[in-house]
Amino acid sequence: MANKQFNRREFMQVLGVSALVPAALVVPQQTAARPWLPQETPNINHIGPLEGYTPQIGALVSMLEWISDSVVRVTKKLSVEQLDYLHDKESNSIGGLMLHVAATEVIYQDLTFANLSDFSKANKEKWGVAMELGPDAQTKIKGNPVSYYVEAMNEARATTKKEMKQRKDDWLLGGETKEWNWNNYCKWFHVVEHFANHRGQMTWYAKRMAK
Repeated sequence: MANKQFNRREFMQVLGVSALVPAALVVPQQTAARPWLPQETPNINHIGPLEGYTPQIGALVSMLEWISDSVVRVTKKLSVEQLDYLHDKESNSIGGLMLHVAATEVIYQDLTFANLSDFSKANKEKWGVAMELGPDAQTKIKGNPVSYYVEAMNEARATTKKEMKQRKDDWLLGGETKEWNWNNYCKWFHVVEHFANHRGQMTWYAKRMAK
């Protein structure tokens, strides 16, 4: 059954808030051609319900799309050498961080969609190095163009969106367990803020590269 469509006024009533104020620290970009965005996201700067999702899941997906778009915007012109740049022995490369945020999205898929306590075996083999970062990632995640990392992010996001379309808001607002006393919304909001945290690192590293 298709999800009932909600307009923004109805959505605000569902959330119980009267306004959303954009943060002053980030200046939204005017809507422009972004070939990496799916067609169902016509305006990246509109946070709220999306067609094909229940209202609050749609809002969450729109947040995920916004923050991953911001990662692509700050990295899309970087060369392989810049993506491999290590500021010091404790640092991670920008490429490594891009793969790490994709890995974070995948592990939360396994935690919330499959009710696992960690990566599945297959995902552990594929994403484990990127999840852990550190020395292993410094030596193994390198030599790739930005398209490689964007494709990894898109691969993870495609699974997230497919699974989210099969769920409703009551699933998003529930999901607490004895070990995880926070609901699925909080778990997935952590994915959003994880992107934001590492996007900040990427920007910091990019500004400190030799010109």
